[in-house]
Amino acid sequence: MMNEPESTTAASKKIRTINKEAVHQICSGQVVFDLATAVKELVENSLDSGATIIEVKLTDYGKSNITICDNGSGVLESDFEELCLKHHTSKLKNFTDLMSIGTFGFRGEALSSLCALGDVTIITKHSTSEHTFKLTFDRNGILINKEESPPKDGTTVHVKNIFKTLPVRLKEFERNIKKEFARVIQVLYSYCLVSVGVKIKFTNSVGNKPQNLIVSTNKTNKVLENVKSVFGIKAIDGLIEIIMESPNEEILEKYKLPLDIQVDFTWEFYVSSCNHTSGRSCPDRQFLYVNGRPCDLLKVSRLINQTYHNYNNKQYPFVFLNLKLKQECADVNVTPDKRKVFFTQEQLIFATIKMNITREWDKAQKIFTLLTDSSLIKKEKSKRNISPVKDFYPMPKRQFLNLNREERNLNDFNITKQNKKNEENQLEEKKKVIDVKELEIIVVRNSTTMKMNTNLKRIQLKLQGQKKVESNEKKQKRMKYKTQLTEKNEDAEKELEKELTMESFVNMQIIGQFNLGFIVAKLDSDLFIIDQHASDEKFQFEKLSNETKLKTQILIAPKLLNLATLNEGILIDNQSIFEDNGFSFIINSEANQGHRVKLTGMPVSGGWQFDERDIEELIFMIKEEGHRDSGISQIPRPSRIRDMLASRACRSAIMIGKTLNLIEMRKIINQMSTMKNPWNCPHGRPTIRHLFSLCFLK
Repeated sequence: MMNEPESTTAASKKIRTINKEAVHQICSGQVVFDLATAVKELVENSLDSGATIIEVKLTDYGKSNITICDNGSGVLESDFEELCLKHHTSKLKNFTDLMSIGTFGFRGEALSSLCALGDVTIITKHSTSEHTFKLTFDRNGILINKEESPPKDGTTVHVKNIFKTLPVRLKEFERNIKKEFARVIQVLYSYCLVSVGVKIKFTNSVGNKPQNLIVSTNKTNKVLENVKSVFGIKAIDGLIEIIMESPNEEILEKYKLPLDIQVDFTWEFYVSSCNHTSGRSCPDRQFLYVNGRPCDLLKVSRLINQTYHNYNNKQYPFVFLNLKLKQECADVNVTPDKRKVFFTQEQLIFATIKMNITREWDKAQKIFTLLTDSSLIKKEKSKRNISPVKDFYPMPKRQFLNLNREERNLNDFNITKQNKKNEENQLEEKKKVIDVKELEIIVVRNSTTMKMNTNLKRIQLKLQGQKKVESNEKKQKRMKYKTQLTEKNEDAEKELEKELTMESFVNMQIIGQFNLGFIVAKLDSDLFIIDQHASDEKFQFEKLSNETKLKTQILIAPKLLNLATLNEGILIDNQSIFEDNGFSFIINSEANQGHRVKLTGMPVSGGWQFDERDIEELIFMIKEEGHRDSGISQIPRPSRIRDMLASRACRSAIMIGKTLNLIEMRKIINQMSTMKNPWNCPHGRPTIRHLFSLCFLK
């Protein structure tokens, strides 16, 4: 290889200024990285301008044009030149001004970034001006044309052909345009709910077709009215307003807070009741804010959901929480999109939320209803998780004969389901690992099976004798597995997933069967224990999940589904997934959005019954995991269908207590190499754990 000329090498190392256009293209991705962020930034600008009417109009899902129109205060003519320049803002001059910022935007980067990504035109009239101007900007945010426009109050921003300057980003945007559009809807939901006294209207038009209304609010002054406008009147059924009370001594001690601490914040807080019909099948309607700013408060969300599951472990609550803090108590200047927030009193916020939601859900759980003799009987209950099926008891035969057919069917269904649940819980008892000081092990050698009483220490010594490890080799070995059997399943799974490949299972050497329930196997110098039932159950479950297509029972009359526009679009685009799960629909493309889908058939299987909640859960799963776009072959299943398949898999799997020969043990271990997730069974029990490493034995 020839050496480069000295002049060329020197020139290549010379530090140079990046040209202005390149700076804009590089930095634009820090602020506007997708369609939802672009719309979010423009809507926030409108809200900051004092607008009471905001219209968001997309053409071709935002690919051709994004238009945000408001009736706000407009832009002063003296600010036209700096309007789209980078780092130019009217919100602050110094860093210390952040402490007094009460608006959404303050970085001065959004309009500049949009200029770098597409063609930006702004039409504006300031409230003090007589004229309306149309402004055109170049890629660097420099004003290149100004002309008078027909009179119109407020500001209208057009962004055409977004991402056209970034070919790779544009290709990704076009490939996932429906998913990008779905994110826009979710973002606008959050602003629609919190923006009281503001009418927000969102439409989309495709080609020459008329505009489709996606969501609209009515300029009301109450959050719950906005909830009704966005999600329908049924959405507020079962909602509880959480009135703040200061945390008591018990909760303060739990969160290690001083007993004299003062709560210096307020909130507006609505959540679902913990009644088993009030929650949702997925966490798709949880909206968290800090001083009216939509934020990603993951720890707060986790706290609320975990507490809710103590009362209702099958559903998730609707959540609207707007924390109102002093400006100096929250830092939103963490990420460019300002969605992440740091708190100065995080533990106090957690403690206050925990105590107040626990108080309200305790009230709701004091009384539950029980169906017996065609009447509702109210009964006090202890604080524990209750489901309608678990607390349904068979009634005397005389009472049963007096029931009508529908009530008999309900009684039979609940008793059958309870029996299945009880059967699975006996299984649970059998699978518990008992004290292993002195247990029976079956060792297979040369197709001969023999039993002997032994313990783990003896196995350890036997295997140690089979393979001697030199002391210098011990020092060179890396300890792969550090998680103990008694530690968290999550930690063990992460460790196994990191160290074991699918081929590892095929290469394992079978030592024998332990306690008629576990297979002991060795890979290199590491010893593993495999649950024969759990691993076979998981194999059967994945097989059923991939192959089962549920039968459909046709409804006597089609039922109109009142879905949010976003959810309706997901259902239509992924209709085959719903059909694989036993649901059938009629799609009327000419109907208004939100009213295009009618349910014509429901899945049926034995005593299992399904309803619209399963449809909503499946929509959420598709939206979150993107099954259709990612090419995942496994059919997504709602939790109740998944529970049904798990029950089938459990009954067909090899049971605890069965003696296995070498061929049967080999089959179970080899099956694990074909699984997508071999680390635990459908019910969450571990399938394999690391026992110990022979190379570290003393």
